[in-house]
Amino acid sequence: MNGTPNISVIMPVYNGEAFLKEAIESILNQTYRDFEFIIAYDESSDKSLDIITEYKKNDSRIMLLKGKKKGLVKSLNDAIQSSKGEYIVRMDADDISLPDRIKSQYKFLINNALDICGGHYLFIDEKGRINGLNVTPTSHEMCTLSLLFKVPFAHPSVMIRKSFLNNNSLEYGQSKTQIAEDIDLWVRMHKCGARFGNVNNVILKYRILKNSLSRVNNSFVLQEAKSIFKQFRKDNFHIVSRIVRDSPPQTLNTEEKSLLVRYIYNDMKRLNFSNFQLIKQIDKKIVLNSVLSEITR
Repeated sequence: MNGTPNISVIMPVYNGEAFLKEAIESILNQTYRDFEFIIAYDESSDKSLDIITEYKKNDSRIMLLKGKKKGLVKSLNDAIQSSKGEYIVRMDADDISLPDRIKSQYKFLINNALDICGGHYLFIDEKGRINGLNVTPTSHEMCTLSLLFKVPFAHPSVMIRKSFLNNNSLEYGQSKTQIAEDIDLWVRMHKCGARFGNVNNVILKYRILKNSLSRVNNSFVLQEAKSIFKQFRKDNFHIVSRIVRDSPPQTLNTEEKSLLVRYIYNDMKRLNFSNFQLIKQIDKKIVLNSVLSEITR
């Protein structure tokens, strides 16, 4: 790496020994090379530090930040503050970035004047076996619609324009939200006028483990997320209504169609049938799965 890097990859690590080598190598082997790799190590009881130190010896792009039980939010904020790049790439210590991830996100973000973007991702288990594919909404409008129900991108898949965070004095953990720190930041970015999007490619292998499942299903996480989504709907009712009205189903991908169905279903529960005709243009299987998912949400 010569001079100031264009991109800063930040990865928090706490007891991440099991999959850390795969995660680190997936970043070091990116086809886009102009980046610094900030690893925010929080004091652990395993061999994570030894692994990081060994890689750092052989690659000058790696920068090690050491913390003593800082926790995720503090580690992320410290890493962003220490970063030199114009763009922040998030990564987790148990996931795998595909080789063209940074290159494709950087190009997509620049070409579309975005402030944050992610991409589609595969679910993998502890052995790296693929268990599914998560298709994300690609446009700013569909990402906005997504925030009524779910996050528009996986946290470790995002690239963020750092100047947008700085210009709006944004960082993790600035509200009363204690667990759903990523959703909270996305909503606050949106409120400040951020442009959202997702690359129309698979860019990440997202590892689902027993402990990560417990976090996802944790009642406190679900409660916080539900509260955030509910408030977002109130604050953006007219914007979202216009998005739904101006979104022909034939132009949407499967996830975007599902979001449209979810919105219309909730409208119908309130006896508002103004968008019902859009349902007829969506595959019945998508309609059924989306309604069932919304009922059980």
